[in-house]
This record gives sequence, C-alpha cells and structure tokens, in this order.
Amino acid sequence: MSHVRHSSLSCAMRRLRPGGMRPPRGPAILPPVEWDRRQARVDCKKHAEMNAQLNARQQIMDDLDRRIVGALLASPRASNAQISEVVFTSEATVSRRVARLIAQGTVRVIGVLDGEATRRTRSLFVRLRCRPGAAHRSAERLAAWPECGSVKLLTGSVECVAEINYTSNEHLLAITLEQLPALDGVLAVWSNQVIRRFATPHSWLPALLPDELVEQLRAQRLDPWHDPLPDRPATTDALDERIAAALAQDGRLGWQRLAELCDASPVTVRRHAESLMLSGALRMRTVVEPERIGLPVSAFVSLNVNPTQLGRAGELIAEHPSVLMISATTGDRNLCGEVALESDAALYAFISDTIGGLPGLQHADVAVALQSVKRAGRIVAAAAPAT
Repeated sequence: MSHVRHSSLSCAMRRLRPGGMRPPRGPAILPPVEWDRRQARVDCKKHAEMNAQLNARQQIMDDLDRRIVGALLASPRASNAQISEVVFTSEATVSRRVARLIAQGTVRVIGVLDGEATRRTRSLFVRLRCRPGAAHRSAERLAAWPECGSVKLLTGSVECVAEINYTSNEHLLAITLEQLPALDGVLAVWSNQVIRRFATPHSWLPALLPDELVEQLRAQRLDPWHDPLPDRPATTDALDERIAAALAQDGRLGWQRLAELCDASPVTVRRHAESLMLSGALRMRTVVEPERIGLPVSAFVSLNVNPTQLGRAGELIAEHPSVLMISATTGDRNLCGEVALESDAALYAFISDTIGGLPGLQHADVAVALQSVKRAGRIVAAAAPAT
C-alpha cells in the first residue's frame, strides 16, 4: 500500500511540473517564476496604458511644444514655416506638433468677432456666492448659457466667477436681476461691467519665447492684438459673417479651404478676412489652459484703485506677462482680471510686488481658481466635485 501511495504521489508531482506526463484538468498551473514573469508583462502593459491615458488627459508638453504654443500665442495664424524659424526646428516637425496639439484639444486657434469693436455686445464679470455644496452645479448651469464666455470655480469669498456678454441694457437687466438670482444655489451676486480693456486674451503672452522672436512674429500679424478699440464701429457683410463663423471653428484654415467653406474665391476671402482683421472687427486668438504650459496657479483679481490713478494702474499691471486679461470696471471693484503663474511663490510675489506697487491701490482681493469650467466659449471641464 505504501508503494502504491508513493507512486501515486510521484505521478501527481510530475503532472504539476512543466514537461510532466499530462496536464492537469482545469486552468494551467505555471511555476512561480514563469507566473511572475507573465504577470510582470501584464502589469507593465497596464502601467503603460494608464500612463498613456494620463498623459493624453493631461496633454503633457515638452519644451518644444511650449515654444510652439508661445509662437501661436504671439501670432495665431503664423505659418508653420514662420514658427519653425523662431523655435529652431524643421517645418515638418512644427506641422506635426501643431496638428497633434490641436487634435488633442490642448490648443485651439479661433477667430473672434469682437463684440465691442462691432458694437454688438458688451461684457461684464459676475461673481457668485453659492450655498455650500452648490457651486459646482451653479457653475455648470451658468456655463451652459450661450452668452457666457468663461466660468471658473474659485476659493475665497466667492465660489464662482464668469464673464458674460450682453447686447442691450434690457438684456443686462434680465441677466443681473432675473437669470443670475434664479440659479439654484446662488446666495449673492456681484456684477462689474467692463468699460475699458487694458489687456485681453488676444494679447496674452507668457514668457515662452524671447522678446525679439515675439516681435518678429507680431510684426506679421494683421489683427490688433491690443486695444484701444477703433474710433468707429467696424462693419461686416454676409461674406464677412461666413468667414468669421468658419474661423471661429478653426482659426488656422488656409485660404483655399476657407474659400470653399464660404463659397467664394480665395482672393476675395483673403481680402475680406484681412480687412476684418485690420479694422479690429476680427481678432485671432490661441486658447490654451495655462496649466498646460507650466502655469498651474490661476487667480481672479478684483481691485479698488483711486479713480485718478485707474488708467495708470491698469496700464502697469497689463504689462506683466502673467496677466491674461485686465479691465476697468464699474461696481464694487474697478479693476478686474485673470492671472496665471508657475507657483504659489510666484503668486505671492505678484501680489506683494506688482499689485502692491500699483499707484492708488485701495483694496485687493485675489481668489485662486480651482477649476476652469468654460473658456473662450467652450466648456473645458465638467464641474463635478472630486470623489
């Protein structure tokens, strides 16, 4: 009996070893070393896939990507050849990278009919104090409004800020006295009408390229990337409207493709588009979330400045490369805008040195942006609380 038991045990052991008599029924049993190798390959593959997905979501940029974005910010319709000259790489490389950045949604280049230059719309900032736990929902609903250009969630005394375009005093009345107070979760509303723009997103230029290369690109730009507004309202015709609508979807369309979309000849389309740009009616803009180019700390600043010093203060702060936009406003704050910086230390320096050094400064409120929900008319993030 003992011999039989020993033989049975030996056969069982041989079946468990690789190369044994016959495989056991059911799933294959691998030796520990071989199992570890196979599992390691599976883990590596999963890790690589997770990294690829994370990088795609974060759209991580290298130094060349950032320099290309800097060139697009300086001149949104610059050709790939013009960009290659200032980022010191081949035109083919620039072409591939620009196409990738746009396809990923990291960068958008758009043409915007300037509502103030055409006297069609005006704008205001609204700041909302929300019921605890309701800010995300309020921001989402506000972002769905077609007249709302941007929405951000903030820290501080208010939880949400938005820029809204309005067409008339009646429209403004409806927005401020009816629509905003009716938003679920909103406890209080402050509105500040824009009356003078010192810096706009069309002119934003973080320090991604040397100044001389920026000037080289901007010298080729037709649209006024800075204010003041034209003396007379810029006018448009039906073809102008079609051109603007097409460029609002893709601001880097070539003349031939733009002509096809607008049902006109390339020469005619180019003449109209360049005339629109020169008049200030059409402004080109490169849209990118600041964190994508290494500026993860964004904030909304709302200041009170002595009215006699307001113009000088606006001009001074607009010169800082961290300022995306800054405007003189009515209401409880008379200088409002957005900034983006590389760190909390940089924000501290901006507050203490740049804001603190403004002439006539009476009060400063700086609210750090937690999330950009909508930018340049497009929703960029779902305003849902982290779980």
